Amino acid sequence: MTRVVIIGAGAMGSLFAAHLARTDAEVWLCDPWREHIEAIAAEGLGVRRGGEDTRVPLHATTDPNRPGEAAVLMVFVKFGQTAAALEAARPMIGAESLIVTLQHGLGNRELIRAAAPGRRILYGLTTLTCELLGPGRIEASFAGPGETYLWPEDGRRDRAVEEVCALLCAAGINAMLAPDIALRIWRKLVVNCCLNTLCAITDLPVGALVERPEIWPLLDGAAAEIAAAAERNGVPLAPDEARAFLRQVAWEARAHCPSMLIDVRNRRQTEIECLNGAVLRECERHGLSAPFNRALYGIIRAIEEGYEARGQAAS
Repeated sequence: MTRVVIIGAGAMGSLFAAHLARTDAEVWLCDPWREHIEAIAAEGLGVRRGGEDTRVPLHATTDPNRPGEAAVLMVFVKFGQTAAALEAARPMIGAESLIVTLQHGLGNRELIRAAAPGRRILYGLTTLTCELLGPGRIEASFAGPGETYLWPEDGRRDRAVEEVCALLCAAGINAMLAPDIALRIWRKLVVNCCLNTLCAITDLPVGALVERPEIWPLLDGAAAEIAAAAERNGVPLAPDEARAFLRQVAWEARAHCPSMLIDVRNRRQTEIECLNGAVLRECERHGLSAPFNRALYGIIRAIEEGYEARGQAAS
């Protein structure tokens, strides 16, 4: 039996665990959030989908020594937690473990590679969305099966890689191997850097944000800067394509509250460093100007730095 360990039992990690529990794999959730893990261990993971509630039995632990070595280790922590999470996960990483990351933005792969040298990495993205309702409870907020794209970092499409993709498909996840994964990641970066960040700044869900015509020059300007950085990195993403994709996703996801908005509402550190922050670093590396992304990055950093001051003022 294949052992799959998911590190990071937030909304997306829990969602993938719930899906994988449908297969014959041995599925573990590992996370330091004790209240959440104890609720899952005691009663199963509560999953709400389309107004219906189910309970999914899962192995869940706060102790990385319990699951044993994983055939597949899936990383669902946020960017700022990646290095520490991989360090804690050492007991679960064997010589043949395949590490999968579907994390947002740029930079997570490099952190994983540094923490687990010599291990194979399968990286990509998913369009699935989910919200954490409370300890032991999630809501799948994407109506359909979504799309999950993967590709091996070393470019070797072998049996091990095919088996991971097949396992995800057996779990009801619409997974596929995508040689053009770099283009897909940069296109999603456009969406995350524009919609996630501006929703967090304005405290609006996607639909309420993009229905305002005055917001689109800012969205389009940031998207064009990301496309320029992508092209300098050898990724064929034209500005017109970036803007068109942004509009498509904005329409499809108009009811969505991005994770960065939820982070700001809860006064948590965001993933701005692997999103607009990463775009800024790429632009600087290639000598490109990025005033739109610089402004978005600066505003989010100011919001984060103001959490403590606002909390003190409220008290």
